Amino acid sequence: MSNTFPIKPTLAMAILAASGCSLTQPTADQIFFNGHIYTANGQQESVEALAIDDGKILFAGPLDAAKKLATNETNMVDLDGKMLLPGLHDSHIHPLLALENETCSLDEQNEFKLKEVISSVKTCLKDLGSDAPAEGNWITVSQFNGYGADSPEYLQGFADIATGLDSISSKHKIILIGADGHAYAVNHYALQHGATLLGKSIAVNATSLNQSLKNYASLIPVNSKGEPVGQLRSQAAWDLFKYETSDAADFISRADELNQYFVSNGITSAMEAWAHERDVAVYSQLAADNNLLPRISLSIVVQKDKHTDGAGGVDINKVMADVNKAKKLANGSNHLKVDSVKLMVDGVIEQPTQTAALFEPYLKADIDADGSTHYKNHDQQHEKMDRGLLEMPATEVERLVKAIDQAGYSAHFHAIGDRAVDVALTAVEKARAANPSSTAPHNIAHLQMVRKEDVPRFGKAGVFATPTPAWFAPWHAYDVSVMPYIDKVKNIYNLDELYREDSKYLERFYPIESIRKNGGMISIGSDAPVDFKGPRPFTNIMFGLLRGEWIADPANVPEEELGDDDYRWVVMNKNERMNIRDLIDAYTINGAKALQQDHIVGSLEAGKLADFIIINNDIISMAESISEDEAGNEDTETAYLMCDLAYDAEYCSTEVLATYINGVKVYEKPVVVVDEKTTSLTN
Repeated sequence: MSNTFPIKPTLAMAILAASGCSLTQPTADQIFFNGHIYTANGQQESVEALAIDDGKILFAGPLDAAKKLATNETNMVDLDGKMLLPGLHDSHIHPLLALENETCSLDEQNEFKLKEVISSVKTCLKDLGSDAPAEGNWITVSQFNGYGADSPEYLQGFADIATGLDSISSKHKIILIGADGHAYAVNHYALQHGATLLGKSIAVNATSLNQSLKNYASLIPVNSKGEPVGQLRSQAAWDLFKYETSDAADFISRADELNQYFVSNGITSAMEAWAHERDVAVYSQLAADNNLLPRISLSIVVQKDKHTDGAGGVDINKVMADVNKAKKLANGSNHLKVDSVKLMVDGVIEQPTQTAALFEPYLKADIDADGSTHYKNHDQQHEKMDRGLLEMPATEVERLVKAIDQAGYSAHFHAIGDRAVDVALTAVEKARAANPSSTAPHNIAHLQMVRKEDVPRFGKAGVFATPTPAWFAPWHAYDVSVMPYIDKVKNIYNLDELYREDSKYLERFYPIESIRKNGGMISIGSDAPVDFKGPRPFTNIMFGLLRGEWIADPANVPEEELGDDDYRWVVMNKNERMNIRDLIDAYTINGAKALQQDHIVGSLEAGKLADFIIINNDIISMAESISEDEAGNEDTETAYLMCDLAYDAEYCSTEVLATYINGVKVYEKPVVVVDEKTTSLTN
């Protein structure tokens, strides 16, 4: 298969030409050709051939020039029309959480009623039989979808979610682990026996919430008697309920599984964006044993129970001591480093959690079974609370970021609401002013809502934006837990009204292309296992390109009753779509910049380490062939082929055929050897 990609002169070509017939001319041990080779260099070039020598990129350019570097020992790899691109950088991921040994997992987050959750867990425990947890132990249930989990429709007659979970067992500690990483739920036995505060057992009840747990009271919803109803938000779950079933030794023994989690998805570098003691122990041991394939950067998280006082003040000395301790353990490894500190600025935006920090209060909406929505006026006394929560005061964020910056680390923010994004940007701006020589790649992850006036601040302050593009597309079941609480909607099943382009929510919804055009740097994080356990990089790329999805209309009709004509193509902020090359760059060279390693990896350029992947689909050509019909619908038959086969085997087809790190193949799909000198990659 021949290719006619545009070829431009490169520095490497000039050096090669200048070398002429020099006896010192280098030679290649591998040359890849006959495919779409995308370099992610500054000119976003595609080239005909890639030459590798001793783990480094020797040359990227025309095939004729590359062949001059070949010897009888050179392995000529025929890509057979496949695509080769730099190794992917996942700039925000939680691998150990993704590989946690949970008891049960809910079916693709489809259980939107408590009785369905209960039924799924009971079936799971029955199937486990004698392998089910013994009484007194944890029953951990992943992929819990907590949207609307305090509504009568969800509770279906149960007084609260804890009571519902009691019907599964009143002698086990049961926890539903939020698919969003922030909404959790536990039964009454867990409230009484499953919580610890700084390692000491403590019952979560009306008394403790007014005393020793007062710092967490806003994160644990209660009933009219002040007793917890079973819901937990963010830090209340992370700090108090230590339900992990896999310790560091277990993960170290599963090193191959952890490595394959990355490289089978084409990820050669990643940031563990919420690193605790267990993460440090696992990765540092794997690095010491030379048993860590990807390049891992740890972002050490600021913990509410360990690093802050009851009033929200941050003990910077404790934070930096833990960061420096972790960095010392990583020193000496070429595949592990600690150069970032994770700050939780706010929570999540969906109801009922609503801990994302907004400038304007969440609307008080009541939604009837038929979708009609009624709004109540705000209680002025609680209006400030109705704007969500900052995990720490803005002044403390500023003080901490200044210290992080001065110590030479980068700050990695979780910020979803527009007020939280403003707090993070302000903290970086003040840190830059105090330390003008700083070049640390401070990074804001998620940024679900950003005000227009804050968009240019990313470029001016040198702040990276790290979203998860799979979330750019509409998902009605999720959207109705957010949009009616930001903008008034008469009926959540009226798609024209719910998804109107002039809504405040959509105007501020992931303005990623505007940030890029205004000089901001875009990297991408999957945030796995939030929403989906796997990294699904090509699904993220596809939705970053489309920002659209087919939505059932009317949305309240059972799926089995819908026909092909009952779906409508809905796009969220069409003007914020990204170009396919910019999206790949966000996953490659920009990710390398965010992880402070673009001098060695991230693009296919001479002198850099040979980290790259081969995939079965030419996603650039596919993306550039997508067109709209007269109704504005996308050619989704082509577009959907771009997403990860592991994400949806029904219509996705993109998969990684091979992953190389330092020029060594560390993952491969089946290959066919054609002859001793030429290898053809197949599906």
